[in-house]
Formats: sequence, structure tokens, C-alpha cells
Amino acid sequence: MTNDNNAEPNHERYAALDLGSNSFHLLLAEFREQRMVRLHTDRAMVRLADGLDSERNLAPEVVERALEALRRFAPVIQGLPADNVRVVGTNTLRLASTQADGFLEAAEAILGAPIEIISGVEEARLIFSGVMAAAEGPPRLRCAVDIGGGSTELVRGVEGPRQLQSVNMGCVAFNRRFFDSGKIDAGKRNNFVRARRAAQAELQELRHIADDSVVIGASGTIKSVARILNDGELLPIHRNDLDKLADKVADFKTVDAIDLPYLDPQRRPVFASGLAILHGIFRELNIEVMQVSPYAIREGIVHDLAGRAHGGDRRADSIANLMERGEIDREQAARVASTALQFFAQLNPHSLKSQRRMLSWAADLHEIGLALSHSSFRKLGAFMIEHADMAGFSRSEQENLAYLVRNQRGDIKATQEHYGFHPNNDLLLCLRLACIVHRDHMDRDIAGLVLAADGPGYQLEIPAQWLYHYPAIEDLLELEVECWADKNIKLTLSSS
Repeated sequence: MTNDNNAEPNHERYAALDLGSNSFHLLLAEFREQRMVRLHTDRAMVRLADGLDSERNLAPEVVERALEALRRFAPVIQGLPADNVRVVGTNTLRLASTQADGFLEAAEAILGAPIEIISGVEEARLIFSGVMAAAEGPPRLRCAVDIGGGSTELVRGVEGPRQLQSVNMGCVAFNRRFFDSGKIDAGKRNNFVRARRAAQAELQELRHIADDSVVIGASGTIKSVARILNDGELLPIHRNDLDKLADKVADFKTVDAIDLPYLDPQRRPVFASGLAILHGIFRELNIEVMQVSPYAIREGIVHDLAGRAHGGDRRADSIANLMERGEIDREQAARVASTALQFFAQLNPHSLKSQRRMLSWAADLHEIGLALSHSSFRKLGAFMIEHADMAGFSRSEQENLAYLVRNQRGDIKATQEHYGFHPNNDLLLCLRLACIVHRDHMDRDIAGLVLAADGPGYQLEIPAQWLYHYPAIEDLLELEVECWADKNIKLTLSSS
């Protein structure tokens, strides 16, 4: 743990918390003259993946271990602006069943911040961002490698990622698969060799990802290996040295017997599995030397948060890319967004920025499925959003966005709520009304239309003269009343 009590109070602070499959990592940082300064770091070896059973449920003892770590982290996060904190869950929480919702809700209550379950590709992007923040020298092709507890991320790029891959192998997962008995050299077969071969098999389709690039490793396993090979220093890992270390570890009878200088005792239980994966990466990708980065996903999250705060939100870029690929009518998207936001401002004058942003993005993408089908464009659009690799977005953000796009008109489909996904009727109504107003892709002034809450329902006041000019819209609004009535929500239309 490190702590810097000399931080200047006028600098904006950011906190990143990575709920990894092996360990939880916390980083508090700020920027001084565009340089990130680490103020406080903390970690807890939770081994979340160890608690995931065959039905993808989390064991109670592991859940309690995780919550105890979060109780220690919480004071660092609490008090910071909500937009300056990001908590992400990775491989194990991606795999966990909805039974994990209880853990996530308890964790969120402790932290006072939402937990975002991110995709493997988003995890890889954030890792690359962190590694690049510490990279020195002119821009050139680099390949970042990060071995986590449940997955391994590999990213190739120059200043930004060009190829992102998340492979389903990690030190905790491989430890359970190959070293569950605690044995390394089991006589007839060597479990270390088996694990290394399995890692190589997972990488066969990626064997060119490191070609012609500077290879940089990040996070626990790679840092541990670097320190063992370099007398405690985070110096480059060379193939010949790694081969010798791998042979040495393969000769140990058990995991508990591993005795190496500079090996953290907390790392020992998963060291053999992590080393086997790293050795497999070197062999299959034909790597001769790997540099070691002091930064990883936490630093990437902090840089991402700072970018969001100062006009560089990667999510906006993802929306723009989807709009271009979907050949979306940008003028229609803009008019629907403007009208939806006007309605929402009437309904919620003190709404959260995150809500307004979600509504605007839904309007931007509401016609994305039209490039493929006219009759099923809402269903296709929602599917595309939910399953696309959208850089910067969490899984729940994509689910909420897909829900709005799917239900922009017609019957409102009932959807089961779960952690991170809670359908927002206010957002949905405003989007649906905006789509009705501009169904014919025409600009239309809504001055005089007033949307307000009416008990548990809504009331839309419309000038009679406005309705007289747009009789087709009046018919659509009457149908809208019926759609909400089917959800047992009253929408009242009044004319003046």
C-alpha cells in the first residue's frame, strides 16, 4: 500500500477499482500538468474465481472475503464526485450467474458507487490505455499482455488499439484446472507442462499478434516473474531466463514447495499456473523479450475517467462509429434527441447527467437496424447494441441502451430486472414521444407541449391548434396511451 499526503487539494482526483478474478486493486490518482500522480494504492488477494462453482454461483466465504476487502477500500472512494469513480468487474463477474446480483448489490452499498461488468474487449482496451500511459519513446507498434485471474488480454496497436483479444485462461482458472490437487510433478504427467500446452492451444489463432512489435507485460503474474528473474526489479523478461525458470518450477513436486527469491507468499498458490500461461505465450507467439509495465487496467481507468471529464469520452466515439456503420440518418437522430431531451427536462428538471446521456445515445441509435430490415429494425438494432464491442461501455449500459431502442415504438416488452439493468420509464416515454413527433423525419416545434408526472403516471398537455395541424400524430398518441395502459401505467392526454 502507498499513500501520498502531500497532494495538492486543487487537483481533481479520480479513483479506479478493479474487481479482478484473482485480486482487487484500488488506485486513487490525480493529474498534475497532464501527468498522472498515484496518491494511494491498495490490493486484496480475494481469488474470486476460486469461489465460482460449476453452476457459476459464488461461494459464501469468497463473497464475504470480497466484501471485507471492499469495506477497507470504501473510505478512499466515498466523497469523490460520482463521475470521478469507476468500479469494474472482469472475467469472474462476467461468468457469474444472476446469483451474484446479491453480492454486487451488497458491494455497491458498501462502496456507494455502481459496479460495471465490462467485456473482455473493454478490459483489454483499458489495459492498453494504462500500459501506453507508462510507455516511453516515440509511437510505435506495441503488443500489451496481461494475465489475470480468469482471462488473459492481448492488445496490439500504436497510439490506440488495433486488435483486442480476451482469451479465457487465467492464473486462478488454470490453477483449478491443472493444479487443484496441489501437485506439479505428478510422476506420469507433469501438470505444469499440461497447463503450458493448454495455453499454447488457446493462442494458436493469435500467434501473429506480437509480430514486429514491442511486447509489454502488465499485472501480477508478469511482475512476479520479472522480479524473480531480475533481483526484485521490474526489468525485461528474456526468453532464455524464462525457459530456465519454467523448467525449475516444473521440477517442484507441489505448489506449496515452490521456493523462489522475491516471490510474494500471497502469489505462490497461483504462481505455477500463471507462469505456465506466460511460458505458453512466449513460445506460441515467438517472443524473445518482454518489457514490463508498472501500469495496468487501474491506470487505464483513471485516464479514461479524466478523458470523460474533459471531452474525450470513448463512449461517444463508439456511438459515432455505430452511427456510421449503421448508415444512420444523422439529422433524424439529432431531431429525435433534441425533442426527447426537451421532454425529459420537463419531466425531470434535476436529472442526472448519466440519464440525459443515455437518452441522447438511444436517440442517436434508434434507427440503427434500418440498414438491415424495415420490419424488424428495432429488434435488430437492440441485438446489435447489446452484442457489439462498444469501447467504453459496460455490459449494463449496453443492456439499458438496447432496451430503449427495442421499445421505441409498439408494445413495450416486459423485461426482467437484474443488477445494473433497471428499465427507466421516464427515459422510455420521452424517447417514444420524440419518435412519434418525428415519425415522418420532419422538423417539428414542440413549444407548448408539456410533459409532467401525474401521480404514478404521466400527463401530456398539447395545444389544440398543434393537434389540428398534425392529425396523424394525434392518432399515434392515442395508441401510445393504450401501450402504457397495458403496463398498468396511466398516460393522460389533455388539449388546451
